[in-house]
Amino acid sequence: MHRLPRIASFIACVVAVVAPRSRAQQSPASPPPATPVDSLAVPAKAPPTRGLLFQIGESTLKFGGYVKVDLIHDFDEIGSDTSFDPRTIPTDDSTGVNTEMTARESRLNLDLRTPTSLGEMKAYVEGDFAGSSNAFRMRHAYGQVGNILGGQTWSTFMDEGAMPSTLDFESPIAFPLVRQAQIRYTETFESGNYAAVSLENPDNDVLGPTGVAGESENPAPDLNARLHLKNERGHVQLGAFAGMARFQPDVGSADDVFLWGLNLSAKETTWGNDYAIVQLTYGDGVGRYRGGTTAVPDSSGDLEAVRTTGVLASYQHEWSEKYRSTLAYSFGEGDLPNGAPPDVNEELTYLAANLIWQFCDRAWVGIEYLHGSRETFDGADGEADRLQMALRFDL
Repeated sequence: MHRLPRIASFIACVVAVVAPRSRAQQSPASPPPATPVDSLAVPAKAPPTRGLLFQIGESTLKFGGYVKVDLIHDFDEIGSDTSFDPRTIPTDDSTGVNTEMTARESRLNLDLRTPTSLGEMKAYVEGDFAGSSNAFRMRHAYGQVGNILGGQTWSTFMDEGAMPSTLDFESPIAFPLVRQAQIRYTETFESGNYAAVSLENPDNDVLGPTGVAGESENPAPDLNARLHLKNERGHVQLGAFAGMARFQPDVGSADDVFLWGLNLSAKETTWGNDYAIVQLTYGDGVGRYRGGTTAVPDSSGDLEAVRTTGVLASYQHEWSEKYRSTLAYSFGEGDLPNGAPPDVNEELTYLAANLIWQFCDRAWVGIEYLHGSRETFDGADGEADRLQMALRFDL
């Protein structure tokens, strides 16, 4: 924490050295975002021109992705070497530094569009090398025709169109971020607004009472929905979910708890190509959409969902045609019952500030400062600082 002023001064010097052109010299064209997201609006649109396109009869196949290498230096001990995850910050005053280079975020995707009797069908598959020991793993694998989507992709609860552009692979900690197997129905209106509802795979982290043998169960799929409203400057979205978590002891009856959550988000253009993102997430057990604990025992040993509040604010500024920066801050807090284990996370923060140079239309290089903190139920806390550089080539 004592390094914060020194590192902030260093980044300010970097920004000054690469002094961008004035606003009057800027091009109206917006550079590609640092972290692309997939549009899942229905009906499916024609594939983007970026990538390698192949026309096979009436079908179009696009091969895309990117290659990215990261140079990461941690000034403090943290358990996640290649992504900045505040949940892994030690709270025992551990010290240590570490430097890591990795290309595990690099990804490949295939996008197939073909006509059917119900309209255009889309089949999309994407993977990266962020699996165990840099193994190739599935990120997305879904099909879509008409109003129906099935497979694994971003949860309907989250707003993938309002994801801050960070170099860090983790992204802000309070941003709901999960890809799940699902079946989704979407209704698109003439205005371009749309509503969607889905059944999704439940994946709850439930902690049973101390000393009671048993296991966590998922008795039913999550029911998720979103309402996406466009405006002349961007969009506003409201996501909702309902689910159920269960602890089944080896002896005795099951203990069930109802889960619910709301996610209100907005991404709006301010001036030029700048934009702001704000998001509020709230609900019982909603932390599971960011890998958090879903439910814990109360002082009587009964299962209780963790009421969680998450806040995100982000701003992206375009200094010139080739330079842009993002500042993002997020805060997550769980209202833990008295029976919670002492090492359960109660409060997490995440701060990212970067500068990206788009030195050609398909490649950029950037530098980012990251700061995070963690506090557990027993009052123990810790902080960590990281400096990250990245070079990316888009296919």
